[in-house]
Amino acid sequence: MTGDATTATAEGPTRLVGWRRAVSLLGSLQGYIGLVLVLAFGIVTRGGTFLSQSNLTNAVGAFASRGILAVGETLVILTAGIDLSVGSMLGLASMVSAMLLVNQNLPPWVILPACMLCGAVMGLANGIGTTWLRIQPFVMTLATLSVFRGIDRQLSDNVSVGTQVAGADGKLTGNADSFQLFGTPGHNLFTGVVGAGVYYPVLAFVVVCVVGQLALSQTRFGRHVYAVGGNEAAARLSGVNTDRVKIAVFTLCGLLAGFAGPIDAAYSASADPLAGTSYELDAIAAAVIGGASLAGGRGSIVGTFVGALILTLLDNVLGLNAVSDNLQLIIKGCIVVVAVVLQRPDLLRGAADFVRRVARRGAPASTGRSS
Repeated sequence: MTGDATTATAEGPTRLVGWRRAVSLLGSLQGYIGLVLVLAFGIVTRGGTFLSQSNLTNAVGAFASRGILAVGETLVILTAGIDLSVGSMLGLASMVSAMLLVNQNLPPWVILPACMLCGAVMGLANGIGTTWLRIQPFVMTLATLSVFRGIDRQLSDNVSVGTQVAGADGKLTGNADSFQLFGTPGHNLFTGVVGAGVYYPVLAFVVVCVVGQLALSQTRFGRHVYAVGGNEAAARLSGVNTDRVKIAVFTLCGLLAGFAGPIDAAYSASADPLAGTSYELDAIAAAVIGGASLAGGRGSIVGTFVGALILTLLDNVLGLNAVSDNLQLIIKGCIVVVAVVLQRPDLLRGAADFVRRVARRGAPASTGRSS
């Protein structure tokens, strides 16, 4: 009996270590596992319809503007911050793009950088508020969420602005027709050169993710972002200008929101005063599902890309299966909770330790009866 007890005692820590490693591995691969599960669910339930090129392109294109927001949100989250105003920034940039097109008849190649500049200014305001004024990011961006939305509604007088501008001949003006390439379904880039062409929102999303990942993994700026999120005090003592890094990530987040604004306006063929509402929730969810830690210092743009794909394809397959919008919200909320729990293996370890202690209490009594 002593030998059996010794063996059991020795096996206990070994099993616990193995279990902890498995939990850590599961947390690091949660995005990829989730993507495989969603793909499997779509293939099993809808088969060819789900996997068709047109369906996947339309699905990713519809989510592209939120995916671009998620890239900017990831940069902020990596520094242990959060930006709740990205949806309002996108909405204001969308309205600015439509008004520049309709009222000023500016070409798209002028509208896009103007909107990006507008977004960068809004992001800079968030960065200055969180650093120089020492306002918590949650509070600062919650306030600017309201401010930017109010400016949007004031500019538009609470009226949607259409981007399908017709000339005297009844046809779309040249600038309005070109503006459709930003995301109006059925209007692709490089048509005839690359098959049926490339849907601009999909191309823009992929390029933003590639550039963002390279910036984080291959530049000093990226190392500073991780350092600030991992341990801000240590980063400051190491010579990193932490305030400058924070201002930079908030500014980049705003710039990307400004970039996504015209895409959203072109996709909807209009700029609505409420455009972008709740987009911040999808952006944060994509980052978290992709493995970004809200405590900062951990995550990647690749993970966010995977998280955005999960939300995109999940919305698509649930819609194909006629699942109600209400139930879709419940499912997505539960997925975010699971993703956060998997990022906290200590919670699962605590539960496992509790079960193990309960099992140990019962073990001596059982051994006594058998002897």
